[in-house]
Amino acid sequence: MTDKIEFLRKVGLFNQLQDEELIEVAKYFQERHYKRNEIIFFEEDTGQYMYVVSAGRVKVSRLLPSGKEMILAFHETGEYFGEMALIDGGTTPATVTAVVNTSIFSLGATKFRQLLGDNPKINQTLLKMLCARCRDAWSQIEVLTFHNADSRIRTALYQLCQKKGEETDRGTRIRLQLTHKELADITGISRETATRVLSQLQHENLLSVESRHFLIADPEELVDLLALE
Repeated sequence: MTDKIEFLRKVGLFNQLQDEELIEVAKYFQERHYKRNEIIFFEEDTGQYMYVVSAGRVKVSRLLPSGKEMILAFHETGEYFGEMALIDGGTTPATVTAVVNTSIFSLGATKFRQLLGDNPKINQTLLKMLCARCRDAWSQIEVLTFHNADSRIRTALYQLCQKKGEETDRGTRIRLQLTHKELADITGISRETATRVLSQLQHENLLSVESRHFLIADPEELVDLLALE
């Protein structure tokens, strides 16, 4: 129980709780474990729980009419999802899958709503998070408005640098270990096309790969080149 409490204390949604409140909330979280590529839930399963990634990484995706998978988001350790369906009672048009072996804490709908009613600070944090979710959605729309693959890839890489980047002496390193296929599924293009564009960016010294992480020499240069097209 102590480990669970200390973990939840670091999660943005709960870090405003007093110790006694956190201890009470921790009792209602159940931990589940998922193997790589195991589905955590389908769209029809939403509205029952909110989830916190306690270890590992998950992807949120949906299947397009063409049969192609579109990746909507990734969630890593300490990030949470599923809360929107608990707020409005709707479903999430997506499937959540473990990218690697993953552990998840889940909180039922009844306790979640009670938590919102009892803690105004959590409501404020939740509102900020929902605004961030909206910005992320607009960012993905921005990527998909481009008709050519090169612009989509460069825009997606720039956005990943803003959200998941860490500065190094060689540029901005994207913390996510993304495969070419995953980047292709984010941008709505084929894996072969994504590989071609990434190879060209490497040839232009705008991008390199370091321990399976993308390293962008200068993210702003990606945007500058895009503006010239």
